[in-house]
Amino acid sequence: MEDYKLFEPAKLGDLELKNKIVMAPMTRSRAIDNVPNALMAEYYSQRASAGLIITEGTAPSPNGLGYSRIPGCYSKMQMEGWEKTTSAVHKAGGKIFLQLMHTGRISHALNIPEGAQIIAPSAVKASGQMWTDSQQMQDFPIPKSMNDEDLLLTLTEYFASASHAIEAGFDGVELHAANGYLLEQFLSPISNIRTDKYGGSIENRCRFVLEVVNGVVATIGKEKTAVRLSPYGVANDMPPYAEINETYTYLSQELNKLGIAYLHLVDHSAMGAPEVPA
Repeated sequence: MEDYKLFEPAKLGDLELKNKIVMAPMTRSRAIDNVPNALMAEYYSQRASAGLIITEGTAPSPNGLGYSRIPGCYSKMQMEGWEKTTSAVHKAGGKIFLQLMHTGRISHALNIPEGAQIIAPSAVKASGQMWTDSQQMQDFPIPKSMNDEDLLLTLTEYFASASHAIEAGFDGVELHAANGYLLEQFLSPISNIRTDKYGGSIENRCRFVLEVVNGVVATIGKEKTAVRLSPYGVANDMPPYAEINETYTYLSQELNKLGIAYLHLVDHSAMGAPEVPA
């Protein structure tokens, strides 16, 4: 077995990492008005001794904001805010990927701006509640089932946001397809009950995720694109289903063909979810 030395340099695509430590993404809700700020730049630069930092979940559009005070990466002001973070991390010798997270049905009208909408593969309500600053804990709403226009718009939002991330100085982008957010909502036959080409079979349920990844790869390059998955995860009302192994085997094989930078797997068994088998 190869001697795996944690503090030795490593290669990740075209990137040279100074060690094999990766700081996991952690939602912090410190972005007032959804704009990254100096406090966030300080936080990430303090952790730049890790080989790679993955940021907190960041919305690719107003529709994807979901939680109170999470950052976005779709406006000029947000890009300028993120430049503070990337500059500080790079100055400290670190590397940093932006995690793009569209929350889909895990949202509330009080947490998104006027004109934005809560969308999901299907109009299936998640059980549970979420925090809103103005009215504290509130039930999840019934989301709007995405029509063809919503699907196309959301794809273009992902591609544009990935491009903005690179312009703002990030070394790459991690697409959040885990923890019950929009992309995982497409993968599960419980949250996705569509009867068109995006629902039903494993291939159809994986289609939107692969369209997002393919488009981001075409926009910023495969060496700058990564994906996060949580097979067997139950966060945000994602119960297990019969075809989990087959779904994630097919999806990972398709992602492997694209040659992306990395696949980030989340194991929720410590929180009571089923263990992820080898």
